[in-house]
Amino acid sequence: MMDDREFLKKIRRLQESENKIGLTEFPVGHSNSTPKLIKESRILKEEEIQTIEPDEQREEENKFKDIVSKLVKFEPIKVHTENVEWSGHLIREKIDWYFSLDDTIGCYIDTTELIQLRDETLEVLKKLRGYYDVWADDWSNRLTGAPTEETETGTDTGFGTETSGAEGGTEEETGFGF
Repeated sequence: MMDDREFLKKIRRLQESENKIGLTEFPVGHSNSTPKLIKESRILKEEEIQTIEPDEQREEENKFKDIVSKLVKFEPIKVHTENVEWSGHLIREKIDWYFSLDDTIGCYIDTTELIQLRDETLEVLKKLRGYYDVWADDWSNRLTGAPTEETETGTDTGFGTETSGAEGGTEEETGFGF
Protein backbone atom coordinates (compact mmCIF):
# COMPACT_ATOMS: atom_id res chain seq x y z
CA MET A 1 0.00 0.00 0.00
CA MET A 2 1.26 3.46 -0.90
CA ASP A 3 1.55 6.14 1.79
CA ASP A 4 0.57 9.78 1.17
CA ARG A 5 4.13 10.96 0.42
CA GLU A 6 4.70 8.29 -2.20
CA PHE A 7 1.34 9.09 -3.76
CA LEU A 8 2.18 12.82 -4.00
CA LYS A 9 5.61 12.00 -5.50
CA LYS A 10 3.94 9.86 -8.15
CA ILE A 11 1.55 12.70 -9.05
CA ARG A 12 4.46 15.17 -9.34
CA ARG A 13 6.37 12.77 -11.60
CA LEU A 14 3.35 12.44 -13.87
CA GLN A 15 2.94 16.22 -14.03
CA GLU A 16 6.63 16.79 -14.75
CA SER A 17 6.75 14.11 -17.46
CA GLU A 18 4.12 16.04 -19.42
CA ASN A 19 2.26 12.79 -20.12
CA LYS A 20 -1.47 13.21 -20.34
CA ILE A 21 -3.28 11.72 -17.38
CA GLY A 22 -6.27 10.79 -19.57
CA LEU A 23 -9.96 11.20 -18.88
CA THR A 24 -9.51 13.32 -15.79
CA GLU A 25 -7.64 16.13 -17.54
CA PHE A 26 -9.46 19.22 -18.84
CA PRO A 27 -7.96 22.13 -20.78
CA VAL A 28 -6.61 24.81 -18.45
CA GLY A 29 -8.20 28.23 -18.81
CA HIS A 30 -11.18 26.85 -20.68
CA SER A 31 -14.27 28.91 -19.86
CA ASN A 32 -16.39 25.85 -19.18
CA SER A 33 -14.83 22.78 -17.63
CA THR A 34 -17.81 20.54 -18.46
CA PRO A 35 -16.81 18.05 -21.13
CA LYS A 36 -18.53 18.56 -24.49
CA LEU A 37 -20.06 15.08 -24.46
CA ILE A 38 -21.84 15.69 -21.15
CA LYS A 39 -23.19 19.05 -22.38
CA GLU A 40 -24.49 17.43 -25.58
CA SER A 41 -26.13 14.66 -23.53
CA ARG A 42 -27.88 17.21 -21.32
CA ILE A 43 -29.12 19.14 -24.34
CA LEU A 44 -30.44 15.93 -25.90
CA LYS A 45 -32.26 15.01 -22.69
CA GLU A 46 -33.81 18.49 -22.47
CA GLU A 47 -35.00 18.21 -26.07
CA GLU A 48 -36.66 14.85 -25.36
CA ILE A 49 -38.84 16.38 -22.62
CA GLN A 50 -42.09 17.88 -23.83
CA THR A 51 -44.84 19.57 -21.89
CA ILE A 52 -48.48 19.24 -22.81
CA GLU A 53 -50.79 22.01 -23.97
CA PRO A 54 -51.98 24.40 -21.22
CA ASP A 55 -55.63 23.38 -21.71
CA GLU A 56 -54.75 19.70 -21.35
CA GLN A 57 -52.64 20.45 -18.25
CA ARG A 58 -55.51 22.45 -16.73
CA GLU A 59 -57.97 19.63 -17.47
CA GLU A 60 -55.72 17.10 -15.73
CA GLU A 61 -55.26 19.46 -12.76
CA ASN A 62 -59.03 19.94 -12.44
CA LYS A 63 -59.60 16.15 -12.44
CA PHE A 64 -56.93 15.79 -9.75
CA LYS A 65 -58.55 18.52 -7.63
CA ASP A 66 -61.99 16.92 -7.96
CA ILE A 67 -60.73 13.52 -6.86
CA VAL A 68 -57.73 13.98 -4.54
CA SER A 69 -57.53 17.45 -2.97
CA LYS A 70 -58.57 21.00 -3.84
CA LEU A 71 -55.48 22.62 -2.27
CA VAL A 72 -52.62 21.57 -4.47
CA LYS A 73 -49.76 23.20 -6.38
CA PHE A 74 -48.86 21.51 -9.67
CA GLU A 75 -45.72 21.21 -11.73
CA PRO A 76 -46.00 20.79 -15.53
CA ILE A 77 -46.60 17.30 -16.89
CA LYS A 78 -43.39 16.22 -18.63
CA VAL A 79 -43.65 13.79 -21.50
CA HIS A 80 -40.51 11.85 -22.40
CA THR A 81 -40.10 9.34 -25.21
CA GLU A 82 -40.78 6.38 -22.91
CA ASN A 83 -42.00 8.00 -19.69
CA VAL A 84 -44.35 10.63 -18.32
CA GLU A 85 -43.74 12.51 -15.05
CA TRP A 86 -45.99 14.76 -13.02
CA SER A 87 -45.57 16.19 -9.56
CA GLY A 88 -46.98 18.69 -7.14
CA HIS A 89 -47.49 19.67 -3.53
CA LEU A 90 -50.53 18.91 -1.38
CA ILE A 91 -50.74 22.15 0.58
CA ARG A 92 -52.92 21.15 3.54
CA GLU A 93 -51.15 17.80 4.05
CA LYS A 94 -47.67 19.28 3.40
CA ILE A 95 -46.81 16.38 1.10
CA ASP A 96 -44.92 16.48 -2.19
CA TRP A 97 -46.11 13.84 -4.65
CA TYR A 98 -44.53 12.49 -7.80
CA PHE A 99 -46.03 10.29 -10.54
CA SER A 100 -43.91 8.43 -13.08
CA LEU A 101 -44.47 5.60 -15.52
CA ASP A 102 -40.89 4.37 -15.06
CA ASP A 103 -41.75 1.79 -12.42
CA THR A 104 -44.43 -0.78 -11.68
CA ILE A 105 -45.96 1.62 -9.18
CA GLY A 106 -44.47 5.05 -9.84
CA CYS A 107 -46.41 6.91 -7.16
CA TYR A 108 -44.13 8.57 -4.62
CA ILE A 109 -44.54 10.99 -1.72
CA ASP A 110 -42.05 13.07 0.20
CA THR A 111 -42.28 15.42 3.14
CA THR A 112 -39.87 17.46 5.18
CA GLU A 113 -42.22 17.72 8.14
CA LEU A 114 -43.66 15.29 10.62
CA ILE A 115 -47.13 14.24 9.49
CA GLN A 116 -49.88 13.07 11.78
CA LEU A 117 -51.65 10.11 10.19
CA ARG A 118 -55.19 11.35 10.72
CA ASP A 119 -58.03 9.62 8.93
CA GLU A 120 -58.29 12.60 6.56
CA THR A 121 -54.62 12.37 5.61
CA LEU A 122 -54.83 8.62 5.05
CA GLU A 123 -57.92 9.17 2.88
CA VAL A 124 -56.05 11.71 0.73
CA LEU A 125 -53.15 9.28 0.33
CA LYS A 126 -55.57 6.53 -0.77
CA LYS A 127 -57.12 8.92 -3.27
CA LEU A 128 -53.66 9.93 -4.50
CA ARG A 129 -52.72 6.30 -5.13
CA GLY A 130 -56.07 5.60 -6.80
CA TYR A 131 -55.66 8.64 -9.02
CA TYR A 132 -52.15 7.48 -9.94
CA ASP A 133 -53.49 4.09 -11.08
CA VAL A 134 -55.97 5.74 -13.48
CA TRP A 135 -53.42 8.38 -14.57
CA ALA A 136 -50.73 5.77 -15.27
CA ASP A 137 -53.12 3.63 -17.31
CA ASP A 138 -54.27 6.64 -19.35
CA TRP A 139 -50.75 7.95 -20.04
CA SER A 140 -49.40 4.46 -20.81
CA ASN A 141 -52.09 4.15 -23.47
CA ARG A 142 -51.23 7.59 -24.85
CA LEU A 143 -47.52 6.73 -25.12
CA THR A 144 -48.20 3.44 -26.89
CA GLY A 145 -50.99 4.78 -29.07
CA ALA A 146 -53.53 2.39 -27.55
CA PRO A 147 -57.11 3.62 -27.27
CA THR A 148 -57.82 5.52 -24.08
CA GLU A 149 -61.03 5.37 -22.07
CA GLU A 150 -62.08 8.68 -23.68
CA THR A 151 -61.77 7.29 -27.20
CA GLU A 152 -63.57 4.08 -26.23
CA THR A 153 -66.57 5.93 -24.74
CA GLY A 154 -66.87 8.23 -27.72
CA THR A 155 -66.25 11.50 -25.90
CA ASP A 156 -62.99 12.03 -27.75
CA THR A 157 -62.16 10.10 -30.89
CA GLY A 158 -58.85 11.80 -31.42
CA PHE A 159 -59.97 13.15 -34.81
CA GLY A 160 -61.83 16.24 -33.63
CA THR A 161 -65.28 14.68 -33.94
CA GLU A 162 -67.75 13.60 -31.30
CA THR A 163 -70.10 10.68 -31.37
CA SER A 164 -73.75 11.16 -30.62
CA GLY A 165 -75.57 9.85 -27.57
CA ALA A 166 -73.82 11.84 -24.86
CA GLU A 167 -76.84 14.04 -24.20
CA GLY A 168 -79.86 12.50 -22.56
CA GLY A 169 -78.55 8.94 -22.84
CA THR A 170 -78.59 6.33 -20.12
CA GLU A 171 -75.67 5.79 -17.78
CA GLU A 172 -74.70 2.72 -19.78
CA GLU A 173 -74.64 4.74 -23.03
CA THR A 174 -72.74 7.74 -21.72
CA GLY A 175 -70.56 6.28 -18.98
CA PHE A 176 -71.76 8.98 -16.58
CA GLY A 177 -73.69 8.32 -13.38
CA PHE A 178 -76.27 11.09 -13.78
